[in-house]
Amino acid sequence: MELNQLVAFELVARLGSFSKASRHLDVSQPTISLRIKELEKDMGGFLFVRSGKQMELTELGKGFLPYARQVLDVLQKGKERAQSIKEGKRGEITIGTIPTFTTGPFTSIITELHHRFPDIDVSIHTGHNQQIMEMLYDGFIKLGLLTSPFFNKDLKKLHSIKEPLVFVAHYDHKLSGMKEGEYSVQDVFTGSEPYIMTDWSEESKHWQRSNMSFGLDTIELPPTTAFEFVLRGNGTALLTESMVSESIESGTLVRLKPRDMPTLYREIALVSLDREESLTQAGRSFLETMRRVLS
Repeated sequence: MELNQLVAFELVARLGSFSKASRHLDVSQPTISLRIKELEKDMGGFLFVRSGKQMELTELGKGFLPYARQVLDVLQKGKERAQSIKEGKRGEITIGTIPTFTTGPFTSIITELHHRFPDIDVSIHTGHNQQIMEMLYDGFIKLGLLTSPFFNKDLKKLHSIKEPLVFVAHYDHKLSGMKEGEYSVQDVFTGSEPYIMTDWSEESKHWQRSNMSFGLDTIELPPTTAFEFVLRGNGTALLTESMVSESIESGTLVRLKPRDMPTLYREIALVSLDREESLTQAGRSFLETMRRVLS
């Protein structure tokens, strides 16, 4: 039993004529007749009888028609899905990201991706840089978002985002009332009580340590814990702009702007073991969406 036989059978049943079916498929009428005869051999009986100018289904044909249509419908859906996957409208993406890059820009990327490609299934896994690299090598994820720089030559950087780092304090903290430009970085460090050390990058970590004087009241915390610590009115911390923007807008936190504050940021890189041209269409759709949102 061949697909073209089922197509011919369904058309003749729907149009009631071999000639109409042949015109619809742009093939000769004898070709349609041959396909129906071959199908009848497989079925073990006649599928049509002539009634005037029309071809009518026999009982055998009536019984077989719903199943033939079901087969054709399934094949059509499969064809449409395959085409959608080819075009990047459907598919699956598995992504690993560091825990501190699961809100802000990342949320915007996932929201836009879902809006533009609702049939792409996205799986998100979190881990630190080394864990994400291991997930990539194990094939557990296909794309990873990790802190740059990284030193694995196997990984291809597909895109990157630089997030500004800013000093913040609770609105009740004594430093929050200082006027912009009238205080220094050292004033922030010494007046934080405590200063909360955070690890965003080697550059930012070195800068923080170089400004710490002997006996400074300090505590080192993971970024998310540091954020919660400051929200509760304790000390100051250097955090990403995206992490604190809502709290600053609501007035819960205040951005500190010392006059000698350098431009600091942490860089997040989207990486893969595959080059851009080797990504699946769904993977390229994610990359395109990331570039679109962050442009």
